[in-house]
Amino acid sequence: MKRSFVILTSLLLSFTLFSQDLEKGIKLYKEGKLDAAKSSLKPIRSKDSSYEKAQYYLGRIAFDQNKYGDAVDYFKEAIDENEKSSDYYTWLGNSYGRLAQNSSKLRQGFIAPKIKKNYEKAVGLDSKNLDAYWGLVEYYTQAPAIMGGSWEKAASSANSILKFDKKEGYRALATVYQRQEKPLEAEQAYLKLVELAPEYNMTLATFYQSNAMYDKAFANFEKIYAESAENTGALYQVGKTSALSGQKTSRGIEALETYMTIEVKKGTPSHSAAKMRLAMIYEKMGNKSKAKELYTASLDEDPTMTLAKEGLKRLKK
Repeated sequence: MKRSFVILTSLLLSFTLFSQDLEKGIKLYKEGKLDAAKSSLKPIRSKDSSYEKAQYYLGRIAFDQNKYGDAVDYFKEAIDENEKSSDYYTWLGNSYGRLAQNSSKLRQGFIAPKIKKNYEKAVGLDSKNLDAYWGLVEYYTQAPAIMGGSWEKAASSANSILKFDKKEGYRALATVYQRQEKPLEAEQAYLKLVELAPEYNMTLATFYQSNAMYDKAFANFEKIYAESAENTGALYQVGKTSALSGQKTSRGIEALETYMTIEVKKGTPSHSAAKMRLAMIYEKMGNKSKAKELYTASLDEDPTMTLAKEGLKRLKK
């Protein structure tokens, strides 16, 4: 009787300690202290109730540390403990996806079906698993047909998202149609997206720009800048649209010259990039000397500005 009591007490103590390790490990992971979190989670044994979650978070740590093979192993362990978790299958699919990106073409052929299989399993368990549906959209639009790539299935996945999240659904549809090179369909999806979420106006305007719908690109970038002068990126894009199209050159020059007087904000193009775009406008206008001067100035500020190097080569011909 005494021995049984000791064993029970020992088991309860172990359970408490492992539970504390799990909580500590999760906290450290969320604080970005990955190695410390791993040290806390690793000792948790397979027979403990904390083991499943420990394996999941060890998988997340391995994924964040770009150790995708290890992440696969950890998520598979978590699934062995709980086959009903949609999230576990999603992360296993994510890990296989990253593993494939860093593998040979031959190995990719073996890994690819596992990516799709796990995302499909995830949405089968949870019909509102947004991350898994996005994984399928990415897979179906990028994988070759022989590996299961399919425009039809990509659109179907986007429409499934649409049923429970309108914003993400239209964003997914726009992505599918854009990659499928169906600009009219993509435009309609983007327009519906912007109706729901005006913050995607820049995305719509950039879509117009990249698809040579320059009148609409100008109109949208100008509208964004007029409504918020703090959005200096929109001002730069007015100039860039002029540089790409050769249209509205006076406005393009004005926009870029103004942009170069403004302090560059995080996430916006550099003044070197603005000089390069300004040079492109002058080049299209036939003012080669001014274009050469600006391309050179751009490279003086940023020697890695490839488009400026290419511009100078064109002018030397």
